[in-house]
Amino acid sequence: MDLLESIEIEADDRRLLGAFAVVGLATMSVGGLFALLMKLVRTPALSILPAETYYQALTGHGILMFIFWMGFVQTAFLVVAGSVLIRRRLWSYRLAWAGLGAMTLAAALALAGVLQGTNITYHAAIPLAAQYPGAWMIFLSFVILAAGMLLIVLDFALTVLGAVERKGDLDAWAALFRSLPVASFAALAGLFIAVPGLFAALRMFGLAWLWSIGRATVDPGMYRMDWHIVFHIYHYVPALTLVGVAYVLVELTADARSVYAKPLAKSLFLLYPVFVPPTFVYHLLADPSLPQQVKLAGTVLSLLVGVPTVLHTFIIVGMLEARMRQAGFDAAAGLRRLPWGNPAFGSLAVGLVTLFVGGLMAYALIQEQLAPMLHNTFLVPAYVHPIAAGGANITYMGALYYGIPMLLRRRLWGLRLARWQPYVMGAALIWMAIFGAAAGLAGVPRRYASVGLDAPAAWATWMNLALGVGAMVAIGAGIVFVGTMLMTAVAGEKVASPQAAVAGMGPLPPPVVRSSGWTLLALVPGTVFVVGVVVLTVLAFQRLWGMPVQLP
Repeated sequence: MDLLESIEIEADDRRLLGAFAVVGLATMSVGGLFALLMKLVRTPALSILPAETYYQALTGHGILMFIFWMGFVQTAFLVVAGSVLIRRRLWSYRLAWAGLGAMTLAAALALAGVLQGTNITYHAAIPLAAQYPGAWMIFLSFVILAAGMLLIVLDFALTVLGAVERKGDLDAWAALFRSLPVASFAALAGLFIAVPGLFAALRMFGLAWLWSIGRATVDPGMYRMDWHIVFHIYHYVPALTLVGVAYVLVELTADARSVYAKPLAKSLFLLYPVFVPPTFVYHLLADPSLPQQVKLAGTVLSLLVGVPTVLHTFIIVGMLEARMRQAGFDAAAGLRRLPWGNPAFGSLAVGLVTLFVGGLMAYALIQEQLAPMLHNTFLVPAYVHPIAAGGANITYMGALYYGIPMLLRRRLWGLRLARWQPYVMGAALIWMAIFGAAAGLAGVPRRYASVGLDAPAAWATWMNLALGVGAMVAIGAGIVFVGTMLMTAVAGEKVASPQAAVAGMGPLPPPVVRSSGWTLLALVPGTVFVVGVVVLTVLAFQRLWGMPVQLP
């Protein structure tokens, strides 16, 4: 495979990316431990820890997993996109190490705040955070994190700039953009939303930190608005990153290349800066102070937010089908011949499926009539986890199934376990989504440590199924992944090259017997998505009309 054979990882990149992997996986592991503590409180059949533990674990899980773990992955993606994929050295490795150091310090500071009992979730609402003496650590950690990420963003941008020999020549810039791999262009396009988001975070959390130490005043209404804007960007940069990672994985694992011109895929990444920032309004649909006209506009705009990702799914599915047709198979036979036994490909496939399921549920929820009724129910974590823990995390895990062995030049330890891990985790998250959605529609609140002594009997049943089964199995699959990475580092067989490290990880793609391929399956994602959104919306309304929703 051309991409795999062309990869060379220099010593400086190996050290830097290895450090990213160590800190990132440590952060994810601690965030996962907090998830386990939450389940030991919130699952009715267990409930063996005090309620205070739940709120502390909720804060730690949200901050470390959603903000810091995602932040480490996104900045590591910039390093890979600016060095390994385009075969260049970073503009400054000292700058990159400084950025990583700042981010690591920020993660440690946030963890210290959580362990001190600053139970404010990643929202860190003002003025409610004033009751916690350690709130300043959380706010300061967000400031340092944003500063560290900006250093790596600057390093990436200067690296790409250095690839242009004649800075004032438009043809030279056009040639660069044409030559960039799709994933590197995705990283570049992502800066249009990431950079404004990081500067907004610096301003907002900087003021909040000054407020927390008594040096400034902050208007709670403006803080709430600013936070939703920043939060909106926080959770769409991972979406853009996972799509960029998916393009790398589909070529590495299945030798699939786009049946469309590369400029089409690249241009779709430019839709994220166009569609994502204005659609933050749908996060405020449950806000009673928001005018009805603004809520209506937010609902309409929300229809656009997933367009780029759905269109990229068209292309990726089409790449796989076209590759199998080039090997002489029809769609059904080609599906069977895909490298399902490769844990990196399995992670890619499962990540796309879970993202799809979570996206369907999200579209049913981000509507003006449903959002105010369901916003504070368990339906929200039920749809967020297939998107974040599924679509993003499982796809990132697929990248690490290749990345860690290639960086360490060691074969993956526990390949048999690894082959099953993404499928088990994906199935568990979908299970959690289904029964968690049922719990939310029945009125189970999302921020309470317990469903309540006087709650309907069905509430405990739904939550036992969602958390006691789905979430616990997902956590177990996450432990398998981290254990596989750790054992690979200490016990994996040493090899001489990055290519040898991943040789034999999965079945090789069948040889090409035709020079061209075509795709029909690429039409499926969009069709299923539209039909699914309509069906889920109708079912949600029918359920709400048929039974009263008990809101917290």
